[in-house]
Amino acid sequence: MENEPQDTYLPEGDSEALQPFDVREQSTKRGMMWLVGGVVFLLILAFVVLKLFSSGVRDRDQTPRILAENSPYKEVPKDKGGVQTPNQGMEVYDKMNGVVKQETITVLPPTEQPLPKPQSVTKPAANIVIKEPGGQQVVVSQKPKITASNYVVQVASLRSRDEATMMWGKLSGKMQAFINDQHYADIKRVDLTDKGIYYRLRIAGLANKSAATSLCAQLKSGGQDCIVTKK
Repeated sequence: MENEPQDTYLPEGDSEALQPFDVREQSTKRGMMWLVGGVVFLLILAFVVLKLFSSGVRDRDQTPRILAENSPYKEVPKDKGGVQTPNQGMEVYDKMNGVVKQETITVLPPTEQPLPKPQSVTKPAANIVIKEPGGQQVVVSQKPKITASNYVVQVASLRSRDEATMMWGKLSGKMQAFINDQHYADIKRVDLTDKGIYYRLRIAGLANKSAATSLCAQLKSGGQDCIVTKK
């Protein structure tokens, strides 16, 4: 077959001559090209992966770092006018912009201060007559010399003489608009058997029943309950 002509195996009518080639030479060149291309591709891929994950690589004993974005998070709007803000004509914006508005200031007089609350004056436990059983009277202090009737205004019934005396001092100070120096405390001790002993605090020094009724009405208007009775 070595001496056979080149056109022996060609189809009839095909006069193109065959060119000889070395299979080993062709395979070596193509393989080298593929090998070099593969190595270059791997190098490029390794470089890209290293760049992507280099910021997150750290040792186990290191504190993780959080990196901020390099790109801006705010952008200038295309329409710089923006949305109209309400209340733009307020004076506070003028002051912020340095615009001073001329205006007339009227200074008002100082506000009125309330008068100090009058101090309640508690009268001393004077003008007190204590009636003991059997009609005996104990005069704690000298009562004024006045002509008084047997009518009194009873304001309380307490369990002890001291309580009655203390209440008279508070009541005469609180109701000083109605109780004057002509009035005095008439404390009567009564034994109510099963209920016990009580001390009735009564206001005496009244000219008649009408004066006692009038005083009781005044005391009720001030919030103090009372009744009109006789000594």
